Amino acid sequence: MSAQKLALVTGASRNIGRAIALALARRGYALACFGRDAAALDETAHMVRALGAQASVFVGDAKSNASLQAFVEQAVQTHGAIDAVINNAGIVVERRPEELTPEEFAETLQVNLVSQFTLARAAYASMRGRGGVIINIGSLAGAIAFPRTAAYCASKAGVDGLTRALAYDWAGDNIRVLCVAPGYVKSDISKEVLADERKRDWVLRRIPLRRVAEPEEIAEFVAFLASDAASFCTGETYYVDGGQRMAI
Repeated sequence: MSAQKLALVTGASRNIGRAIALALARRGYALACFGRDAAALDETAHMVRALGAQASVFVGDAKSNASLQAFVEQAVQTHGAIDAVINNAGIVVERRPEELTPEEFAETLQVNLVSQFTLARAAYASMRGRGGVIINIGSLAGAIAFPRTAAYCASKAGVDGLTRALAYDWAGDNIRVLCVAPGYVKSDISKEVLADERKRDWVLRRIPLRRVAEPEEIAEFVAFLASDAASFCTGETYYVDGGQRMAI
């Protein structure tokens, strides 16, 4: 088992999730990486090991609560006790509400919200008493409306509430629970919008800093919140959005 602190990261195969895994590896964490793309997860693990940290992969789907439970069990068996959980897996279904099916709505809530509760709950036994931190990745969409994303907005608003509830109940166990809510970030989710000049201009006009974030900027903030430097922080949602929320 690892002598390093252990962090679990979902959606670790690319974009923000991969950047978070690497940021934590640079700070001495061993990484247990969860995602659907085996080849991409292996690439993330290779990058983590190149930084001198241990890494394991678990190919699974956040749609499956059983898969998330098995991920925790494998991580503990491989590395030891859990110190940090980063709930990053997420999906977006872009559709007008009247065209969105209840099944699509429920699936979005499962991946974006229920999976976060499931993984936190599964990791609790390993963290209880020892302490640790759970960081849920939310979104600016949990606080303001975006077109054609009713399920996404609802799920991310739920992440905000879940974060506060878990933080309140688990503070006595020395488990901090926080939410990082990015605005627009360069990623697979945003690349189509940012590739369209008209849409990109529409986005940038609404961001006071007049740019979108790099995945590494979100990752560095997550790594800070996971550190002892943020040991008195819990129950809060932090918006990392270039000032977009304040300018509404």
